[in-house]
Amino acid sequence: MHRGFQACLAAALLTVASQQSSALTIQFDYSLDSNNFFGSTHSIQRAILQTAGGFFASHIHDSLAAITTDPDNQYQAKFPHPGTGAEFSVKNLDVPADTLIVFAGGRSLPGSVLGEGGPGGFDIPGAKSQEFVDSVVGRGQPGALGDPATRTDFGPWGGAITFDTDPSTDWYFDSDLSTDQDIVGNDLFSVALHELGHLLGIGIAPSWNNLVVGSEFTGQASSRVHGGPVPLADSEHWAEGTTGHVHGMLQEAAMDPSLIKGSRKLFTDLDMAGLTDIGWEVTPVPVPPAIWLFGSSVMGLLIIARRRA
Repeated sequence: MHRGFQACLAAALLTVASQQSSALTIQFDYSLDSNNFFGSTHSIQRAILQTAGGFFASHIHDSLAAITTDPDNQYQAKFPHPGTGAEFSVKNLDVPADTLIVFAGGRSLPGSVLGEGGPGGFDIPGAKSQEFVDSVVGRGQPGALGDPATRTDFGPWGGAITFDTDPSTDWYFDSDLSTDQDIVGNDLFSVALHELGHLLGIGIAPSWNNLVVGSEFTGQASSRVHGGPVPLADSEHWAEGTTGHVHGMLQEAAMDPSLIKGSRKLFTDLDMAGLTDIGWEVTPVPVPPAIWLFGSSVMGLLIIARRRA
């Protein structure tokens, strides 16, 4: 039996929206949004999440193999139900080439946690085709196969993200992402970028774990940007206050563990380098927010990705 490195779960047939780029499609599925965090089809919350997905889709250029099931080749996709947190699975989730399927929703999260996100896992109880097994395990990325302790790449089928539904969280849903002025509350866009970063493997993928030495991340691209190994707050986040640059401007990195209420954090050159180190083919410098605009014109709230055995 083949088993994913996370016991994550997945959902059945989707009501989807997608964000496309030249290479990658991030396809959001809201069918498990049982607490209605994302509202109707055209809600501002969905537009913000689509824009966050569009940022990564426009910067990641890997070619991902399709996962296509048939009577001889079947599997179960697994991840935490975004509305309940319980393990959930779907049998034979077909995933198109160059696509990640992301199940999104909301539920009450503990303490000051704003969001959780991570890549999906899988079970493959039986398959006649090794090509099919490899498509589930690594999406056609050779470095994502074999012993997890030696992996240099990452190719998930997708995963799940969820956001806190407690009224005290005080979300800010920005109708104009071309500016970061006048943000009040906790910026959904910043948290969405952070959680999608975890879903793409930052802090979670075997290819990330293989570059963690003690309390530092030793990936070549990240070390080059930072000027040496990058200190970690834990195995999943840069150390608190670690900085990078966005268009030459210094900013606290998106993948450190906290967000200041009333602020926005974009993906910095250091965060992008982290994606490069775990195997993604990315453009090196984030584009200005206006280019991926979706249209229309207190400290220390934690943002975490949970490991699941």
